[in-house]
Order: sequence, then C-alpha cells, then structure tokens
Amino acid sequence: MVSDVNIWLERLASLHKCQLRKAAVEEGIQLVHLEILHYLSISNKYSNTAQAMSEYLGQSKGSMSQSLKYIEEAGHIERRRCKKDGRMQRIYLTPEGRACYQRMEQSLLPVLPGDEKTVHTLKALLMNWQERNSLKGFGQCKSCQYSQALGGGKFRCDLTGEALLQSDIQKICYEHVFAGNHVVRIENTGQSLPE
Repeated sequence: MVSDVNIWLERLASLHKCQLRKAAVEEGIQLVHLEILHYLSISNKYSNTAQAMSEYLGQSKGSMSQSLKYIEEAGHIERRRCKKDGRMQRIYLTPEGRACYQRMEQSLLPVLPGDEKTVHTLKALLMNWQERNSLKGFGQCKSCQYSQALGGGKFRCDLTGEALLQSDIQKICYEHVFAGNHVVRIENTGQSLPE
C-alpha cells in the first residue's frame, strides 16, 4: 500500500514537472534545457560539469551532450577549460542564460516558508532515498560533512581544502555527503529516515 507521504511527494513532483514544462514552452525551449539552466543556477564550482549534470538529471551522456550543444548554440551557456585540470570543461550560464532562467523561474515554485521542521523532514527523505538507491548526494554545501565553518563568515571544504564563499555553501555539490547518520521517525509512516 502506498503511504500518505509517497502520495503527496508524487503529487508535488508531478506538479513541479508540469510547471517546468509550462515555463520551458513559454521560453521556447525543451524541459531538459530548462532543467540544465536550473542545475547550473544552483550548482557550485565542483559540480558544473556535463557528467555531474547527467547524473543529477538522470540523462545519458549522449542525450546530455546534444542538449548542451543546443543551449550553447542558443547562447545560454558557455564551456571553459578548468584551470586546475585542463582536460576538464566547466559549464557556466551566460548573462543570456541567466536572464532566460530568471524569466522562467517566476512561474516555477511558490515561495515556501523554510521552517526547520519542513527542511529537516525533506532532507531526511532525500537522504534515505539516495542512500537506498546508491545515488550521489547533490546537497547544499552547508549540510555536508566536508563543510567547515571557520568563523567570521569564512568556510572551507575539507574534501578539497579550498576556501568557500558564503554564497558557495548555499549551492549544491556533486561530492555532497550528509553530515551525521542519525535516524528520525516520520509521523504516520512508521518509516525510519536518516536525520
């Protein structure tokens, strides 16, 4: 039997997908192109690669390559060689791509309160789902075991040893690992979820 939580999550996911499609159609692009623009708007400097996007969006390498080519030709993204590893290409939104995404973003999600209980429950559900299916984290840096607050508004990633900006810790990361491994019970489901 399907739990109440699953029903509401499914409906939220379905509604979100419908809104995404509508926003993409209004802008004259495909849903996958909007998803790429969205991903680039929320990903950090370690996660803006074609491989990371493929995993995040559940797309094949070939499909992702075609989509990236299309939106690059449309002027929404640009590729740059990584300064640390010249073999790797990083992908960035262009000013046109950022403007396009911001126009579409207006019709995407309602402004929701970010109360701690709701955020905690959603994180626990996500963590459980990812762990059970061996999926990459893609969580916000601030919730990662590698994120270290140094005080004075300074942060560091212990995985890379690099300094992070306040804006960096709000973004999602390909290398994210949830800090801690506590379990919380979600009411009415009897299901144990990591905290």
